[in-house]
Amino acid sequence: MSGNTNTKVKICGNTNVEDAIMAVEAGADAVGVINVANTRRYIDLEDAKKICEALPIFVSKVVVVTLDNMPVEVVHDKIKSIEELGADCIQLHGEEPVELAADLRKSMKSGIRIIKKVAVGGDKEKCLERALAYENVVDAILLDTAAAAGGTGEIGGTGKEHDWNISKEIVEHVKKPVILAGGLNPENVAKAIELVKPYAVDVSSGVESEVRKKDAVKVKEFIEAAKPANR
Repeated sequence: MSGNTNTKVKICGNTNVEDAIMAVEAGADAVGVINVANTRRYIDLEDAKKICEALPIFVSKVVVVTLDNMPVEVVHDKIKSIEELGADCIQLHGEEPVELAADLRKSMKSGIRIIKKVAVGGDKEKCLERALAYENVVDAILLDTAAAAGGTGEIGGTGKEHDWNISKEIVEHVKKPVILAGGLNPENVAKAIELVKPYAVDVSSGVESEVRKKDAVKVKEFIEAAKPANR
C-alpha cells in the first residue's frame, strides 16, 4: 500500500537517548531500538525504556525483536515487558511464523502495533507470497535485504540494497503500509522512494558515523532527501 504523498521516516538502531532525540529534532517520525542479543546495535529493555521515555508523545517508538524458536511463555513475557516500557510498535525481525504473529495480535492487551519484516532476495513471487501471508495479522510489513548465506548473523543494518523492483511489486499488492529498509542512505533514498513508493523508509547503518553512533549531518540529509517538503 503506497503512502508516498508524505513518506514517513524511521531512524533505527539507536543506542542512546542523545541520538534518538537528535533524530526526532531532525524530523524523524519513528525511532527504533534493537533488542536482539548478539547483534551490533543491541540494547537491553532498560535502556530502551529510557529512550522511549525521552521521546515526544507523537513520535512512534519501535522495539525490534526476534521471537522465532522461543518457548511460548518466554515470548509472552517478552511482549509484556515491551508493552510496559512505552513502545508503540513491536517489529518482528526474525523468521516468526504467521501463526505466532496472529497469536500475539490476539493476546496483546495494549494498543501496540506489530510490524513484520519480510526478507527480500531471490525469487520475486516467493517474496510477494511471504508478504501477503502476513498482511491480515500485522499492522505493517517491513522489507529488508535478505541475509547472505554464511553471513555475519546480523538481522539488518548490513548497508546492502536489494532489488527495489521486488519491493515495488509488494507495495502494489499488499494492502497494509509497507516500510522500505535495506541499504538506504542520504544518496539513494529519494530514488528508492520514487520507484517503490513505500509508506515509510527505515535506515540504520546508512546514517551512522560509526557502528552504534548516529551522524547528525547524515540523519538530517537523509530526512531532507526523503521528505523534500522539509527542506
